[in-house]
Amino acid sequence: MKTLSDSDFAKILKSRCIGLTGGIATGKSTVAKILRNMGYTVIDADELARDVTRPGEPALDEIVKHFGPDVLGSDHKLNRERLRTIVMSNPAERKALEAITHPAIHKKFKEQIEASDILSGDGPFYYEAALLFETSRDGLYKEIWATYCPETIQLVRLTERSGLSHDEAIRILASQMPAAVKAQKASRVIDTDCSLDELKVIVTNLLKTIR
Repeated sequence: MKTLSDSDFAKILKSRCIGLTGGIATGKSTVAKILRNMGYTVIDADELARDVTRPGEPALDEIVKHFGPDVLGSDHKLNRERLRTIVMSNPAERKALEAITHPAIHKKFKEQIEASDILSGDGPFYYEAALLFETSRDGLYKEIWATYCPETIQLVRLTERSGLSHDEAIRILASQMPAAVKAQKASRVIDTDCSLDELKVIVTNLLKTIR
């Protein structure tokens, strides 16, 4: 496994890594799956977040120290639903959580690149993360792709896939940066208000522009 200096890691992200982001239920994970099926490496920030908050990880210890032991389940694992409820209604607590987890996630991201075969190639790879703009990390990457669909479509998708009520889904969207704002900030926008086959064509054409 090759060890990267922080400066070399930064250079690789800036020259080869494309950040893939988007609001909840805008199709970000679907686009990531399309890219993976096409042979591209997509590293998922949510998976890294789960890794850094496993029992025994320093980030989990810090979370418990800040939020209290009630955020743990009976199995001593992080109760993500309980923690999500706390931070969704409290911006200060959300920032406290991000201050704990994001540096740990970034470190894990670096370690995953070091352990992969990404360094043996020179093509693009992707980092799928919901909060690139919110955490002011969008400038770390070669460019940012944002998935987008109208808010009415987001609400339908969110209620159908999660079993949430309409009001609950609205509260979740209201707590996040609007998908339209992310689209305005992004280098490129992927409109996912289409069929899966149409979306595959959109992604394929988009890839041709970065070769």
